[in-house]
Amino acid sequence: MCDPIIENSILIKKEPFRKEIVEEYMKKKDNFNKYPLRHYSQLEIDFDPNVIKILLQKLQVPIVDTVVTVFAGYTGEFACCLRKLGAKVIFTDPLEEWVRKAISLGFEAYKYAAEEIPKDIVKRTELFATFEGYIPFMGSSGSIYTTLRFLTAKYRILFAESKRTREELKAEGATAQLKYSFLPYSKVYSVKRMFRQRGELRIYHFCADELNKRKISLDCKVMKLLYDNFPNRKNSLSKGTLASFAKKVGIQKAQILASLKRILDLYQLHIPGSLKFAFPENSFAIFSKRFYLEL
Repeated sequence: MCDPIIENSILIKKEPFRKEIVEEYMKKKDNFNKYPLRHYSQLEIDFDPNVIKILLQKLQVPIVDTVVTVFAGYTGEFACCLRKLGAKVIFTDPLEEWVRKAISLGFEAYKYAAEEIPKDIVKRTELFATFEGYIPFMGSSGSIYTTLRFLTAKYRILFAESKRTREELKAEGATAQLKYSFLPYSKVYSVKRMFRQRGELRIYHFCADELNKRKISLDCKVMKLLYDNFPNRKNSLSKGTLASFAKKVGIQKAQILASLKRILDLYQLHIPGSLKFAFPENSFAIFSKRFYLEL
């Protein structure tokens, strides 16, 4: 598995999720209007272990003794429920106060945004899970690499969300946010999206078969190698360039070419139709670096 790609451009909106804001919300629920109420849904959901156990069984996701890395762990209720069900939970969050709380509750916990989770944790992880951690999947050039890293886990990705959040997003015009974010992965890697729901809680499972998992793993590796070996913000990938690159990194040129075509398709599928004119069809980006496939 590859190391994360970390740039200073990674922006995490932390203020609504800080402990003092959460405490203010808990005291003033009826007239709290500083931030959208969906930011506090994890505090309101009843994470009944029996209900979640049934939902996971229906999704055929094994949880007992499964190493689960929870990203965007926040106040920790979802992580606690997974632990009650027998998962070996690794807790991560970009805010120090929630990491400290998780440690006090006995979790192995680290201060990482999803994009920052290191290689050793990814290798140990059998399932990545989150409650409403949307940001890592929202279609940026950085989120593509992060999502692919998570899809290399044995049981791939588990995503939980509340009815309250879905209704608030719908009212704001951001409907089917998660579904559309994952459509490109479905088209390129046949990633399946399944969900089960009980009451206020819906749980999605995103998974791919072993053949596509190997493709995803290769594409992660190629993306990281491209990022590390091409220092410019704009880079042309010609036949000659690819030949020398393949020799340097020890991967067959045909494999790299197949990988690049998948990466290109994936990136282009993430571009909204109204913005296609601004992005050449032969180009893709890995964080701040842009590549042009000149073949």
